[in-house]
Amino acid sequence: MGSSFWTAVGAAGEFAGARWAARIGARAIASEAVNHSRAGFGFIGMVVGGGGETIHEGGVRPQGKSELTLVFGGGCVCFLVSCFRVGSAPRKPSPELKMNPLICRRRASIVGVFMAVAASLTAQTAPPAPPATPAPTATEAVELSPFTVNTSRDVGYQAENTLAGSRLNTSLRDTASSVSVFTREFLDDLAITDVRELVQYSMNAEISSNENQAGSGQNPVVNAQSLTPLVLIRGAAASVGMDYFTSITPSDAYRVGRYEDNRGPNSILFGVGAPGGLINESSKIASTARDSALVRTSAGSFDRHRLELDANWVLRKDRLAMSVAGLQQENGGWRAFDYQDKKRIFSSITVRPVRSLTVTAMGEIGRDVTAVIRNTVETDQALAWLDNRNAKGVSAVTFDPNNAVPTTAMSALGVTARDVAATGNNHKVIFIENDGTIFDARGSLLSGTYNNSAVRAPDGTPGVTSGALKVYDPRMYPGNVNAAGPGMFRQQTLRNYTITADWQATRNLAFNFGRNYQYSRARVTLMTGADPTLRGDPNRTLGVGGPANPYAGRLYFDGEWRRDDHVGEVAETRLAASYALDTQSKWFGRHRFAALVSQTEQFDVRANSWLAFAGRPYNATPNNINNRITVRNYITEGSWATYRVGDWRSLPSTVNFDGRAYTLAWANEVGGPNNSGGEQKSTTALGAVQSHFLADRLVTTFGYRQDKVDVIELGFYNDPVIGDIVDRDRSKSKTTSATGFTGTAGAVLHVFKWTSLVANRSSNQGVPSFVRTTFPTGELAPASKGVGSDYGLGGDFLGGRLHAKLVYFSSTEQGRITTNGLAGAPGRNTRVMDAFAGVLAGTGLPFSTSQWQPIYSAYNPPVTAASSDSQSKGYEARITANLTRNWRLVANYSYTDFIRKNVGAEVAQWYGLKMADDRFVQGVRQDASGRFVVDPSGFEPGKAVAKWLELGALRSQASVGTLTTSNGNSVAQEIYNLVDTMNAERDDEEKRWGLRPHKVSLFTAYDFRAGRMKGFSVGGGWRWRSANVIGADSNGNELTGEPIVANDLMFAYTRKFERLPGRVRFQLNVSNVFDHTDILPVRIATGASMPDGYVVPGGRGRAYGRYDLVAPRELRCTTTWTY
Repeated sequence: MGSSFWTAVGAAGEFAGARWAARIGARAIASEAVNHSRAGFGFIGMVVGGGGETIHEGGVRPQGKSELTLVFGGGCVCFLVSCFRVGSAPRKPSPELKMNPLICRRRASIVGVFMAVAASLTAQTAPPAPPATPAPTATEAVELSPFTVNTSRDVGYQAENTLAGSRLNTSLRDTASSVSVFTREFLDDLAITDVRELVQYSMNAEISSNENQAGSGQNPVVNAQSLTPLVLIRGAAASVGMDYFTSITPSDAYRVGRYEDNRGPNSILFGVGAPGGLINESSKIASTARDSALVRTSAGSFDRHRLELDANWVLRKDRLAMSVAGLQQENGGWRAFDYQDKKRIFSSITVRPVRSLTVTAMGEIGRDVTAVIRNTVETDQALAWLDNRNAKGVSAVTFDPNNAVPTTAMSALGVTARDVAATGNNHKVIFIENDGTIFDARGSLLSGTYNNSAVRAPDGTPGVTSGALKVYDPRMYPGNVNAAGPGMFRQQTLRNYTITADWQATRNLAFNFGRNYQYSRARVTLMTGADPTLRGDPNRTLGVGGPANPYAGRLYFDGEWRRDDHVGEVAETRLAASYALDTQSKWFGRHRFAALVSQTEQFDVRANSWLAFAGRPYNATPNNINNRITVRNYITEGSWATYRVGDWRSLPSTVNFDGRAYTLAWANEVGGPNNSGGEQKSTTALGAVQSHFLADRLVTTFGYRQDKVDVIELGFYNDPVIGDIVDRDRSKSKTTSATGFTGTAGAVLHVFKWTSLVANRSSNQGVPSFVRTTFPTGELAPASKGVGSDYGLGGDFLGGRLHAKLVYFSSTEQGRITTNGLAGAPGRNTRVMDAFAGVLAGTGLPFSTSQWQPIYSAYNPPVTAASSDSQSKGYEARITANLTRNWRLVANYSYTDFIRKNVGAEVAQWYGLKMADDRFVQGVRQDASGRFVVDPSGFEPGKAVAKWLELGALRSQASVGTLTTSNGNSVAQEIYNLVDTMNAERDDEEKRWGLRPHKVSLFTAYDFRAGRMKGFSVGGGWRWRSANVIGADSNGNELTGEPIVANDLMFAYTRKFERLPGRVRFQLNVSNVFDHTDILPVRIATGASMPDGYVVPGGRGRAYGRYDLVAPRELRCTTTWTY
């Protein structure tokens, strides 16, 4: 684009802003419209696309800037808004490191020319001055399109209509599926800004903390696996949507008109999606009814600062309007090194050239930079050593490392392990941030804690062998410590554009066209698994034979840094038609028929990498542990600011080690589930009919949908520094195709004017995986299938001011793909088939190399995941009311029973395992000599284990009882371990982990409209979720943790100021009023000797494998000016 174009756009934005400002008696001052080298953004103007981008450590940073200042004058209130530059760097600069390029990344460029058009149209006809209290015109009041819902008709906490039931504008009273609407007034009363806050007052939704999985980690929720927050509805995974398009953009309420919570499968809304349901955001769009504006500032606890701007201009009455919304947020958090920064801008334009046609275009661009904060605390590998140090002195617990494992006496003192052995190319490179020292820690000693039976407390109390422990001792480790430090953060850039056209061709026939494009890139730098770990240093030298260790006897955090880079891009085009038929008969009723076709193209690539020496110096795999560097920080005990791991950004650009100078790189994992890419192309055809019979007393909805999906699994090329990188060369790709059919049937019978019977049944397909492969052949996993039903009562009381609904729900999902339940199958298959190859394939052996290869491939498929089924059932009750003109209320109750079943069913089937008494039959035993013996009758014929037995019978050297695999076990023992592991994983996975069956929430608010309290508003809420399932005791009884309970308050005052148009609202929100901050147990630590858990010595209470922290009381002060 030439500079003249950007000049025109800048002028258009300035001109429109000046006209709007003139209408309200304010001044608009444009200091600099657009830097012509790059599409820019101001509060008034918006340009999307064009320009270049530079990929660098801080993300995608715009080359130019846009700056605009607005001054609203009047009385004692002045708002000064300084525009921001989208894409500013993180708070702490990052050094340049060689990193993974995004190969062949597609880019879409949509140019926002609407402002220039707006200025042109506005210049033709000057509109008359608006009335003092403008009202919607007739054309605005008439809802022409059956495919849209006018959110301006939402009053209080009640909404009239939704698209959720049938994709047609339908009264909530006539909607059979379970839908809850969160209106704009509800969002404002609670100062809700994103989905994480929204679900606290939802019917049956929650943000996943990975608590519903058998393990205690949080990797899936802190890394970049998902581009949007992971939401669970009714215990099952759910999707998020943007104007009923699939969303890969994290939501923020600054651009939202309302949220809708759609529970359970719904093939009309999403044939391909998560079975839990959908949380959809409906965007604010430009209104041709009247001008409006909003400026909202928020400050509060934990260094909270947030600014929202929103303005709507009618450029031509009932014909043309545009709106712009901006967000700048710089929030802190209650834990150390916590922050959530956002810079976004959103704009829309509505064009209505004739009454029957409405065209809307909207776009958003932004960048979020947020700290990554786990719900829990860090891993403990220090307390036993620390207790002995404090009791006996530093000299008693420090030693000269000599590459030997600790003695029994050393273990008793809390020195429990040796780091990597000092042999061959083994290395453990440590960078000490405190002074910049670099040394090799191989052969050094490591401290431990009380999850080891060899340790002893100073009073002689033994430890217990169990899983990992979390630090729990508020006396020496307060809850607001965040040992991940400032180096663990997420940067996410986003852009999304939508254009829709609604045409009412005739009174009964309407068409809708929509095109949506989204791009989102999340780059998370983090530590995973047990890192960062708290340890004590028992080494008197820096490495074996190294110099004296100045930090001997001190505590430290260290770990290996990772980077997770995830890019998603999705474009969807859809065309829908609706036809209304009124038979004018009570019995044959009236009907609306809808048809939709759509095409979606999606691109997704994700690369996990490790900070490592470039050039693969100590192992041919770039990210191998011997090539990585560990960053360590020694803490000053009692100085909480030092309680953090070493920051990766503190590393020098060149690291001198082992006599060489190395640069650093983010080295990718080997191509596989954590380093992969794919494309998906889908075509959808949908038909639906909604019918009203018996004078609208019976409303039925039926829908049928077909989805044809092609999933393209991309290949790789190998970079000499970074390793495997996704390659979009189609010659390296592999395509998997599938077709799915789903349906919906629902009915609402209005038995009385105030009482209705509701029934709904629907199905859907899960989202196909781009990367996960399953048995039997190692192909991409098929999509899961979901089925759900809802039956209940609906009621409308107080003349429609109170709506209530009570339903019983049930839903199932079959074939959900996870990494759990695989029982180590890929590694085991490789070991067994390699062992057979050594004695069966080759010259003079039963198989030639060419004959062996297909056998080897068939019984060692490239599998990375297993499936499971789930079942959810329960009850839900919701009341939404505007009890009076001043008083509004929402109340929710739900009971949910969710459990996972049939974990790894296809794995067991492939091996040929038999089932008896809900356990896999153990077909292997040990004889008196300790040799493992296989009983062939314990396994299904024609399956993998039977094939192994067949191969073992070909030669005596191949006998499964004597042939040894690479881990030193016989093939028979490998089979024994397989069955044992499958049973253990099944027992572990098929529990109601993390389930909080009962959930209650309510919020009510009251406005004083007369008397001495006129202008004041007060509100309050209560949230309660029952205790979570945290395990089972030795008798199989469920163990539960603690309930979640919190109270919230809202106080507000609204008034007008002289010479300032509109109103100003001052609002205070207090969450967790009574400051409930007791920890929430998630997993207790257990062991074979202590299956019901144990107590940590030193008066520290129960040992936890994981516990979550609760945010303390928070105050938010919000000032909102609306016009």
